[in-house]
Amino acid sequence: MGKKVCLITDKRCPQRMVIGWVFLIALNLSPSLPKKRTTPIMYKHSLLLGFGFQLLYCLPPAFGAPQPSPEKPNVIVIIADDLGYGDVGCLSGGKVKTPNIDRLAQSGVKFTSGYVTAPLCGPSRAGFLTGRYQQRFGFRNNRGGIPTEHPLLPGVLHEAGYYTGLLGKWHSSGPMPHERGCFDETLCSHISGPFIDYYRPKLARNGKTEVYHEYSTDLFAREAEDFIERNKNKPFALTIAFNAPHILRVEKPAEQIRAEWDKANHEGKVLDIPKIPTARSGESQKYAAQYPGDSARADTVATIEALDQAVGRIIDKLQQVHLNKNTMIFLFADNGGHPENRSENLPLRDYKWELYEGGIRVPFLATYPGVFPEGFTYAAPVSTLDIFPTVTALCGVTPPDNLDGVNLTPYLKGQNNELPHNELYFSMHDKKGPHAIRANNWKLVMDSNGGSYLFDLSKDLGEKNNLGTSHPTRVQELTAKLKAWSAQMPIGDAGK
Repeated sequence: MGKKVCLITDKRCPQRMVIGWVFLIALNLSPSLPKKRTTPIMYKHSLLLGFGFQLLYCLPPAFGAPQPSPEKPNVIVIIADDLGYGDVGCLSGGKVKTPNIDRLAQSGVKFTSGYVTAPLCGPSRAGFLTGRYQQRFGFRNNRGGIPTEHPLLPGVLHEAGYYTGLLGKWHSSGPMPHERGCFDETLCSHISGPFIDYYRPKLARNGKTEVYHEYSTDLFAREAEDFIERNKNKPFALTIAFNAPHILRVEKPAEQIRAEWDKANHEGKVLDIPKIPTARSGESQKYAAQYPGDSARADTVATIEALDQAVGRIIDKLQQVHLNKNTMIFLFADNGGHPENRSENLPLRDYKWELYEGGIRVPFLATYPGVFPEGFTYAAPVSTLDIFPTVTALCGVTPPDNLDGVNLTPYLKGQNNELPHNELYFSMHDKKGPHAIRANNWKLVMDSNGGSYLFDLSKDLGEKNNLGTSHPTRVQELTAKLKAWSAQMPIGDAGK
């Protein structure tokens, strides 16, 4: 938008009004003027000169004094932990009520083919933070970490003058967040790891460890509100990595739970997973009737309800301090759900730790009023890799070279009708895999034993029909692309 010219009636320029009128009065009182009484013509001329001075002073920079640059937008990224595709109202057809998360879809964009870079939390978060496939620095499983030479999105914004904060979970070996020079303040995991206690969270505030006696989801919401209030007058970037609805701790090996769950489903039975409660005390009872014989699911839905309320508190706080129109919000889950925590991925196949859709296609929403379209569903494949370049472009910040993501804004605004990505790649563990590639509607999954499975996701979202035999050329093409991509990646874990 062009800059508006500020005239004498513009209340946004009171100082300029005063200067103009002082100039006008000075013309009439100046000793250099004739001492005789000012004539109407002289008064008219002096009035025009004073008005002209104000007009000149308020013109855009090309014509007059420089104008202040537009305010930088604020950035909030919300990460949910093991939240399934079917755990969000706007993706599940309302089976789970998440009215506040749904507000982001209503005011912005719902990505129905939104992907993370890994089906487990450590590598997935690394992909988002760096904007690069984490395999490029050897982060293939939860034992790895982000080497310090790789710029993180919060660090790039910090260098550009943003006040940056991190709340919640940190799962990357190597230096902790407060040691990386990326964050002005942190309240997060005291050590890298998958768990945060819901009821007595042990956290590090700027490196100093303390046990808090507050439900973790409510704690992080309150801290987010406080961060926004304290920094409302300067550009900020806040990452909130909730631990909900991740399990509190392991009760039984996940592989065993999955086998028992799949067997019960095949037999048409309800299996009550052994799960330590993660909801606020007593709240799972609200859902007991909805999930008879499935107390674990009732507890998880109550945990998700608390998460949704926390998201609502953050949105409401932005509105309260009049920053909602100048703040972009991204929300995504770090990977798909799993029977272990009774999150739900339907209609997708499989779970966390797997490269089928249920492991890597996640709830992914974004809103930025006036920039992103409102109430828009975007179906083309996108990735959390794209958050980094999208944010830096909108903030006017130069990104690092060689990012794997793309700026999504032109695609969302209809300025680019091509696919943001011709291919998206996925790989775990080592060169043996498993691996997967999505290319437009085609998806190829290659297991660690050399088996390959081809699906047309436009017709088979549940990945039930292997089309490899009937489309051998497509399998060869995608296999070649996967191998070429994999050959660029180092072997082993980095960042330890």
